[in-house]
Amino acid sequence: MRGRKPLRVKMRRADFPRLEEIAHSLCLPWYQVRRARIVLARRAGERPQSIAQRLQCNVRTVRRTCIRYEHLGLRGLLVLADRSGRPAQITPLQRAEIVRLACLEPIAKGLHITHWASADLAREAVVEGIVPAISGRTVRRILKEVDLQPHRTRFWKTARLNGEFLERAIRILWCYTYADHLARHGFWVVCADELPNFQILERHPIRQAIPGSIEQREFEYTRHGTINILVFLAVHSGRMNAMCVDTKNADQYIAALRCFRRLAGRKGTAEDSLSHPVIPRFMRIALSHTPSMNGCFPRIDETTPRANSNEEIE
Repeated sequence: MRGRKPLRVKMRRADFPRLEEIAHSLCLPWYQVRRARIVLARRAGERPQSIAQRLQCNVRTVRRTCIRYEHLGLRGLLVLADRSGRPAQITPLQRAEIVRLACLEPIAKGLHITHWASADLAREAVVEGIVPAISGRTVRRILKEVDLQPHRTRFWKTARLNGEFLERAIRILWCYTYADHLARHGFWVVCADELPNFQILERHPIRQAIPGSIEQREFEYTRHGTINILVFLAVHSGRMNAMCVDTKNADQYIAALRCFRRLAGRKGTAEDSLSHPVIPRFMRIALSHTPSMNGCFPRIDETTPRANSNEEIE
């Protein structure tokens, strides 16, 4: 009878549970999963042509897989065969030298650039005599293997948790925690911050967003100088007031505090007057400076008591 002899697979009883587990795996390499499915399908009596069509491979692949299992067993079936190819031309020592070069600042090599690019690293590696020739793509592949990205920068900030920081932080957080309780007893916790040299820009009217087009804004603008903005936030109510001052000095700051007191002291509805007590005419300012080199707190917290004192602001 002409033609190939029927391909029969004699499976060992101990290999069947392991092959079933591999055939249904979602995390193992695909070549292992496909080989396990081929062997199991042939054991069930499925034809090689049907297996090749279902697994989208060649019939010869099905036959080679079965022969591989017959001769090498389960362990040989799951091992990826060595393939012929050009041997590596870059030695591990040269790779380490390229990685070391990428960890240096470009200025250390006399280059007037801020960050390394793959082409710059390839050119510098040739100049340094690390390799006779190398491409930027090879450099990127070497850096990817060690998870090194010399072209990227990420900012970070050193926390200085000294005694002064803890003392100021405890005082500020105490004011935030008891802001409602203090307000009911006539003390306001007010956060103050400034926006110095804020640019005043005039643009043409924007084009509103419509279906099929996003909002558009004119690129050109007219400058009208800069101003200094003081922002006050009443913690217990969440209300904010912003005031513009011409210069940054103590007189302007005191004037802004007076204006804030007048605005906050205006009587509204009965419900508003109960939830937000009126600031009296005379008030005492107790400053609580936030920790230095820290952006998670406003700069100044102010408590405004109801009782009169020698330090008055009218």
